Amino acid sequence: MNISVVSKSFTSCVALAALLSFQACNSGENVSGYSTSANGLDYKIITDNKQPKAKVGDYVQYYSTIRTTKDSVLFTISKSATPELGMVAAPKEKGDPIEVLTLLGKGDSVSCLIPAETFFKNVQLPAPLKPGDKIKLELKIADVFPKADYESKMAEMAAQKNAMAEADALNYIKANNLNAQRLPSGMYYVVEKPGTGAQPENNKNVKVNYHGTLFNGTVFDSSLKPGRTPFEFILGRGQVIKGWDQGIPLFKVGGKGKLIIPPAMGYGEQGQGEIPPNSWLVFDIEVLGVSDAPGK
Repeated sequence: MNISVVSKSFTSCVALAALLSFQACNSGENVSGYSTSANGLDYKIITDNKQPKAKVGDYVQYYSTIRTTKDSVLFTISKSATPELGMVAAPKEKGDPIEVLTLLGKGDSVSCLIPAETFFKNVQLPAPLKPGDKIKLELKIADVFPKADYESKMAEMAAQKNAMAEADALNYIKANNLNAQRLPSGMYYVVEKPGTGAQPENNKNVKVNYHGTLFNGTVFDSSLKPGRTPFEFILGRGQVIKGWDQGIPLFKVGGKGKLIIPPAMGYGEQGQGEIPPNSWLVFDIEVLGVSDAPGK
């Protein structure tokens, strides 16, 4: 967690925040009781549950609220939502609120007083803030994870996720009665016709026809659609997904088959277009030609 992370969360909710009514309290600014750290951060501990405090390198889950100094709420991640996750690091600039995390443990809370123009760096100040104003960043720590515990948990979750993805692939292969072989990368391939022509090599121009589907049969792209032409690319230069750079050389010119590509070698957690996040991809491919790359 640092200024940029929390302000990014705010930026994604600017449209929502614009719908809120920013009514100033009649009591005026409420900024008493704040201390100043050695790094220039103004802060006030609200709750101290006497739990072990976070250390640099640990990870914390936290809820945040951004207020004006008159206590009007600009934005909040409430306890009903999923808390943010961030790593505790040394402060990078004067007044960086990440410094305060080493004073907090599970269940603790704090208020930091930050210049609005610093917090909303490169973002237009939301009403009713104006240059020279400050905001209150309030953090409530949901949990603290030592670095080793966090990394172990993430590795365990990744292993479970990969196992489930592998099971999906095996189910698809079995359901479609495919004679598929597995590469160490986790990609599967089916050779229907190996081909007898030139072998695709890195830095060669390759021409292919392809038909791409998801496991449920949804077609997301195809060079065989009316009006389309074979696709050409230079192998090994990152012009295509990793699954293609690794899989196309399995066939010679004239070869046909399937590439069953795991998410990490396709479009990963982001997805793309009609391809949902974490999707396996199935490509029926035919290698049509191999030639020197342009410029060689």
